[in-house]
Amino acid sequence: MAKKSSIDSWVFGVLLAVGLSANAFALDTQQLEKERAKVAPGDQLPAFGASLFKGAFKDQPFRGFNGGYRVTVGDQIALQLWGAYSFNAVLTVDAQGNIFIPEVGPVHVAGVENGELNSFVLRHVKRVFKNNVQAYANLEASQPVKVFVTGYVESPGLYPGFSSDSVLYYLDSAGGISRESGSFIDIKVLRQGKEVQRVNLYSFLVEGQMPALQLRNGDSIVVGPRQGYISVEGAVQESGQIEFVGPSTSLSEMLLVAKPHPQANYARITQVINGVQQASYLPLAEAMAAPLYPGAHVELVSDSEISSISVRVNGEVEGPAAYVLPYGATLQDLLDKLRYRDNANPFAVQLYRKSVAKKQKVALERSLDALEMEALTRQPTTTADSASLKDTASMIQNFISKARRAQPRGQVVLANNANAGDMLLEDGDELLVPLRASTVSIVGEVVFPTSLVFSERNTLEDYIELAGGFSNNANTDELVVLHLDGTISRIKESKFDNRLKGVLRPGDEIMVMPKIQASELQVTKDVTEILYRIAVGTAAVLSF
Repeated sequence: MAKKSSIDSWVFGVLLAVGLSANAFALDTQQLEKERAKVAPGDQLPAFGASLFKGAFKDQPFRGFNGGYRVTVGDQIALQLWGAYSFNAVLTVDAQGNIFIPEVGPVHVAGVENGELNSFVLRHVKRVFKNNVQAYANLEASQPVKVFVTGYVESPGLYPGFSSDSVLYYLDSAGGISRESGSFIDIKVLRQGKEVQRVNLYSFLVEGQMPALQLRNGDSIVVGPRQGYISVEGAVQESGQIEFVGPSTSLSEMLLVAKPHPQANYARITQVINGVQQASYLPLAEAMAAPLYPGAHVELVSDSEISSISVRVNGEVEGPAAYVLPYGATLQDLLDKLRYRDNANPFAVQLYRKSVAKKQKVALERSLDALEMEALTRQPTTTADSASLKDTASMIQNFISKARRAQPRGQVVLANNANAGDMLLEDGDELLVPLRASTVSIVGEVVFPTSLVFSERNTLEDYIELAGGFSNNANTDELVVLHLDGTISRIKESKFDNRLKGVLRPGDEIMVMPKIQASELQVTKDVTEILYRIAVGTAAVLSF
């Protein structure tokens, strides 16, 4: 009996253990389900700006070649004197802020802007050498420094760089801001324990603004803890978790960062207020002022209740200048309503769209940003190269400044597409019905840009001659012909004397591009690509 009792006890113990294990499993499963239920809809979204730190900044140190940089202790200056007295060396700014020039003596350069450095040094040289001595000074490299990066970053530590490197360079070197706990809007730069600069990366992400700051040895960049945030997704330019300061914020403030789509007209808001989850669906104008609390989730919606769109019509047509069409109307629906004038060319109808213009502008800006980075980060191998690179960089900067003012037209190319009439129209589209053309225009690098009567007997060479011939800056290897329908033809020099029947048509614009004279092949390719993009997108030739 004792043995049976022992066995029964053992069996009971096993059953009890199994039962407890099963209960524990059930309890764990229930707890897991509860935890899953607590996950807010926006918790899976990345922090706004999380894609910022992928090595693009730490791999591109900047050694102080911008004109506003102020010379500081430890910087290196390349100096050349020639004429009655010759001298060539790289001088380091000493602890007193001076460089020592033979026969001239110490010159205090600390605090001088890089753009004024050459004239500043030349004035001091002229005090000793009144005539027959010239000077050229430029910043060879900014002071190497080591900066502490700490707080809520992936890899806190002491990182080397240059005094001209931005806060972004050092943050990127530290692996970027912690994706789970770091703040993108609370970043402080400390010097000897005192705050010298506060940085909000949203200003850089949205507007491209970054405070101009020269870092010193031993400075600290401190990333604060993540602030309250709300999640925004749906009909916005970029979904994400957006930080804010304070107990609450408004949707209007958040959309300054996330940027809504033009079609967004409603907002679905889910948030916890006084311990109770609340949901609302509001017209966007009304939702703008609604208070939002930490953890709120907002989804912008392009509600399908939009019932009509407005399209402008210009050119050789009779009737109204704007047509109101039902939402979902096609190009053919609009064309069926038009009454053409006798001189209209309905086969060269042109459609311009704001969303296309915006995409063209974004693509252009990206190309310009890449060109600017390429121009400003190239390093000279010799002192002579330094002067050449500085001139090239200045020339490219002037070109970029002009190119950024270009505004693409957003033309949708309709030619050679049998299904173009089935294309859905968008609100704000503009249709242009051109005049039946009888001329050809020649623009760009010719002596007399003009319009000439079209003749099938004329070659491209004839038209160029009638416009006075190529200018000295012309690219004579290739011409671009922009057709009325938005398509282009690129004609090589070997075909300039051909009549090109069917290729060159009335209303065309012959575009003579400028010749690119850059010291590096990549720069030449980049500038050429941008020039062609501007020519096609704006129907204008930009000089270089």
